[in-house]
Amino acid sequence: MTEDQAKAVVLLQALETAASPHWSSTDAQWATAQAVATAGPAATPAQFVVARASQALSRLLPRDSALQRWLQRRWWRAAWLPLAAALGLMAGLVVDQLGPPQQVNLLAPAVWAVVAWNLVVYAALAWPQSRGRDGGWRDTLSSALLNWKARDAGLASVNATWAAVVAPLTVQRLTLLMHTAAAGLALGLMAGLYLRGLVLDYRIGWQSTFASTAAVQQALAVLLAPASALTGITLPDVAPLQLAPGQAAQASAALWIHLFVATLLLWVVLPRTLLAWLAAWRARRISSNFALTLDTPYFEALHPLMRPGPPRVLRLLWVSSTPLLPLRLFDQSERSLAQPLTLLRSEQGDELQLHAPPAALQGDVPAPRPLPWWRRGWPVADPAQRELAALARRIDAVLLCQPSAASPPAWLASLGRPVLVLLDSPTATPPQLSLHALDDGWLRQGRLLQELTHVLSGDARVQRLAQAWRVREQARLDAALAVLATSLGRIASAQVELGQAGAASANEAAARQALSQALQCELQDSHQRLCAALGHSEPAAFDGTGQDAIATVHARVSEGRAALLGGAASGALMGLKADLLSGGLTMGAGLVSGLVLGALGSAGVARGMNAARGTERSVAAWGNEVMDRLAAQLLAQHLVLAHGVAPALAAQRVWVLGKDAWSDLWLTRDLKAPAATQAERLAQALQTRLAMQVRQLLGGP
Repeated sequence: MTEDQAKAVVLLQALETAASPHWSSTDAQWATAQAVATAGPAATPAQFVVARASQALSRLLPRDSALQRWLQRRWWRAAWLPLAAALGLMAGLVVDQLGPPQQVNLLAPAVWAVVAWNLVVYAALAWPQSRGRDGGWRDTLSSALLNWKARDAGLASVNATWAAVVAPLTVQRLTLLMHTAAAGLALGLMAGLYLRGLVLDYRIGWQSTFASTAAVQQALAVLLAPASALTGITLPDVAPLQLAPGQAAQASAALWIHLFVATLLLWVVLPRTLLAWLAAWRARRISSNFALTLDTPYFEALHPLMRPGPPRVLRLLWVSSTPLLPLRLFDQSERSLAQPLTLLRSEQGDELQLHAPPAALQGDVPAPRPLPWWRRGWPVADPAQRELAALARRIDAVLLCQPSAASPPAWLASLGRPVLVLLDSPTATPPQLSLHALDDGWLRQGRLLQELTHVLSGDARVQRLAQAWRVREQARLDAALAVLATSLGRIASAQVELGQAGAASANEAAARQALSQALQCELQDSHQRLCAALGHSEPAAFDGTGQDAIATVHARVSEGRAALLGGAASGALMGLKADLLSGGLTMGAGLVSGLVLGALGSAGVARGMNAARGTERSVAAWGNEVMDRLAAQLLAQHLVLAHGVAPALAAQRVWVLGKDAWSDLWLTRDLKAPAATQAERLAQALQTRLAMQVRQLLGGP
């Protein structure tokens, strides 16, 4: 974007950030919609913000005339360049008159002062500049110039925002003016020497209390060597030019004036002209291709078009006083950090990476000592300090792992980045975090992300990564609990028919054996599917869950046996009673009738009981107590595999829930229903119940 386009974008940014009364949230939504329609879905971030600012200002400017004046004000005029050159030229003409009239002191003319001053300026320009995150004196200078130029009330925030943005361009333009004026000063001094030499007779000489003739000759030979080579003038002997106290100079200054002018040309005019051209080229490049920073939270929140391009990496530095064996963060395990370890990714392309410190900073590196003032800014020779300066530009935060009583490395304070302390112990006092518990459930991982969000406040990358982590953990929870619920539903619905009565003991033993084998197959398959759902590349060993489970036999009440026994017992008694009451007149018919009626009644009752109990056939199935135990074991297995909880602690946590967490579900089983239908119904109810229990045990995500 150009400078004018950047001004419009910054003006809108300042107004929206400061909540201007002339601009509402409805206006902002309208401008965004218009910009999307104008720039198109494939627009770059720069094209989008320029289109949005153009649409917004078409509505804003009629509401506030001060904004129109601010946009139309010209912060730079090309006429300032000839003015600076003219002022420098006039100053050069005056400088030549500071010494005695028509006398040139060979050792102290104005030429040497101008050359020395320019050499100091060149050294200052070559001095390494601080590359901190703030603009420093550049922002201060730009803000002062803008506030001097813009006296409209209510535009202080606009000026402050624009000052920080335009600081590089302002510096280049001021540099251009400075070099132009300096070149004009040297040209004025050169013109003054020649113009006065045409109408006046200049004489030259020198005097010195300490310098000898040989020293003066040697010094001038070095200083005027480039001019002598350019003009072809051999340096004259300075011995005849030495003056006694009170003596006037007698030698002609013509040759020396030529050498002085050539020196000014070589050391001042040409370098200053080149530097002025370079500053003008840089200013023109910045003005035509304005590098406005668009990866700030304000711009990224405008629209998804502001978040294109390659992944944006949030880099964490891992600093540990103990060997890295092994490291496990966010389910990523690594024994070394030879390459950056990617911990999290977001759909917007953000990455959370873990980096090892450079080799020069590993081990006991002393804190940097303050440099003397005369060495500040020069490149540091110490490799550790060079690495530290480069690291500060790459790293966003530090993860410091150390024992409880250890002290952090001395160089960490000079890095200037937020530090999160991970104690190498099972417990830690906030705000410190326990490294051993970082993988124990969502609370620890979420707390680490929460601390990162706190120390990197305003960084939208952390917020997007935290949201991506929550979505990922929820998806993993749903997938893992679906596996557990499906397996428990199948196990609860499994049954094996005992067959015909007659060999009951053998049938029951065979049914229990078949049911146990099916249970072990289901649990092993569930274990493998659970590991796959949790993203384990190598499934953990199966722990033999459910090996001690004993099936329960739901036997069918035999209707024939019930008829025989019922008829023999109840019918005989009833018939005997009838015979006794009739005084024996029935001749035993009551006994026979009682037997028949009792048999029929008992058969009907047995059939009703079988229908009510669902045991119209004898089956072996898993009882409620076995299902309670299996559900608890599978849930504890999930805590171990998904969250790294120790097996004993996982069993203890699940035991706190008690058997009431599942018992009511097993009571709804119907042995008459098809196993597949019943398993699906139980799985749906179990998944909801298990999700509630995992959140109760761990919290989150």
